Amino acid sequence: MKPLRAFLKDDSGQVLVVTALCFVVLLGFLGLAIDVGHLRLVRRQVQTLADAAAMAGGLEIRVCAATASCPAMQAAVKNALQENGKTGVSFLTNCATAGTGITVTLNDPPCALGSAKDPNTGNTKFVEVVVTQEVRTYFARVVGYDHVKVSARAEARRGTGPCIYALNPHAAGSITFPVALALNATCGIVVESDSPAALTCLAAFGSAPKINVTGGTSGLLCGSTPKPNTGVPVPTPADPLAYLPVPASASSPCPTTVGVNTFTGNKYAVNITLPGTYTFNPGIYCGGINFTAAIAANITFKPGIYIIRDGPGILGLGTQGGLNLTLPLLSTVTANGVMFYNQGNVAAPASSLGGFSITAPVPLVSTTVFTAATSGTYGGVLMWQAKGVTTTGTYIGSLLGGGKFEGAIYQPSAKVAYAVGALSSAYNILVADQLNFTGQVISTIGSNYSALANGSPLQSDTAVLVQ
Repeated sequence: MKPLRAFLKDDSGQVLVVTALCFVVLLGFLGLAIDVGHLRLVRRQVQTLADAAAMAGGLEIRVCAATASCPAMQAAVKNALQENGKTGVSFLTNCATAGTGITVTLNDPPCALGSAKDPNTGNTKFVEVVVTQEVRTYFARVVGYDHVKVSARAEARRGTGPCIYALNPHAAGSITFPVALALNATCGIVVESDSPAALTCLAAFGSAPKINVTGGTSGLLCGSTPKPNTGVPVPTPADPLAYLPVPASASSPCPTTVGVNTFTGNKYAVNITLPGTYTFNPGIYCGGINFTAAIAANITFKPGIYIIRDGPGILGLGTQGGLNLTLPLLSTVTANGVMFYNQGNVAAPASSLGGFSITAPVPLVSTTVFTAATSGTYGGVLMWQAKGVTTTGTYIGSLLGGGKFEGAIYQPSAKVAYAVGALSSAYNILVADQLNFTGQVISTIGSNYSALANGSPLQSDTAVLVQ
C-alpha cells in the first residue's frame, strides 16, 4: 500500500477530470450559442413581419382619413400576416398590451415609444406595428429561462409616387409638349397609351424625376431630361382617382333661388361682366359660372363643394355650364378649401357644353388663389369633371402673376391644356384622358403634400418604412 503522502502526489487521472469539467463548460457555451442564434433568427423573422405589416398599413392611411386603425387598415395588416405565414396571432390596436403567443399591435397613429423617443407619435400620417413573440429556449431553461420575449417594431408612411397621369389607352400624343422647356415637375409622369407616339415633344421639354410610357415617344430630344422608360405596363389601378365617390348632391334638383352679388347655388347661369365684389357659397349651380368682367372685380368662393351643371342660361334662355373664369386687370379670385365638381349634362354627359376654363394671363396685376380642402373625403381634390364629360379643361396662369393653384385636376374623359407658371403651390396633380402642356409658361408641378391630413389623394402611392 502506498503511503498517504505518495497517494496525494499521484496526479494520474486528473486530465480526465479537467476534460470532463471543460466539456461541461463547452456544452454550456454551445447551448448558449444555440439559444442566442435561434433568438436572433426569430428576431429577424419578427422584424420582417413587422416591416411587412407596417407597409401594408401605410398604404391605407389615405383610406382611414381621421379614423384610427380603420377596418381597411386592419384588414391590410392581417392579410400581410397571412402572406408571411402567420395565422392565429393575437391582433391588437392602438397600444393595447394584452395578448399571448405571437402578438401584433397596430398603432395608428404611432404611440409605442412616446413623443420623447419618436417624433411621429400621434401623427396620423404614420402607422406603427409592434410584433411580440414568446420563444422557448433549448438550454437556457436549465438556469430558469424557459421563454424569452422577442419584439420588433416598424413604422411607415405613405410614399409619393407619380402625380401626372394621361389615361387614354391608345392615343398618339397622349401627353404633348409642343415647345421646349414646358414643364418643371418634382414628381413622376405616367403615360398609359400604347401608341408608338404616346409621348410627343418638339425638343427637351423640361424635367421630371421619372417618366413611364406604356407605348413609345416621338420628338427630336424627347428623352433627354430624363429618358422615358418605354414599354412599361399600365399601372394598377389605371386611374388613381377612380375610387372617389360622386358627391351626394351631384344629381339633386336645381335651386329655385337667383343671386345677384351673393350666391348659394343658382337656378340659372351666373354671368359676371361688371366690376364689383361677388361672394359664392357651396351649392348647385345650374348653368355654370362665367366670369368675364373688364377690370377690378373681386370674387370669393367660400370653402366647400360646388356642383357645376349644364342648365339654362341667363333669364332661362339657352344652355350653358361649366366654370369659366378669365381674370382681367386688377382683379382677384380667392377660393380656399374648395372642390368644383362638373356634373355636366346629367342625361347626356358626352354632349356637355360647359367645362373648366381658368385663365389669368395678365402678369403682376391680378391674383388667383385656388386651393383644395386639406382633409376629408375630397382632401387634395380641386377640380373634378365627371367621367364621360369630354369638354376640354383649360388652365393658364401667367409667369409673373401672383397666386396659387393647389390641388388635383381630375378630368378622366377629357383633354386638359395646362400652363401654370411659377406660382406658390406646394403640390399639383394632373389626371386626365390626355394632357397638353401648351408652353405659354413653364408649368411648375410640386409634390409636397405635408399640408394634407392624409397625404396625396392618389390611390397609387406607395408606402415607405421610416423606422
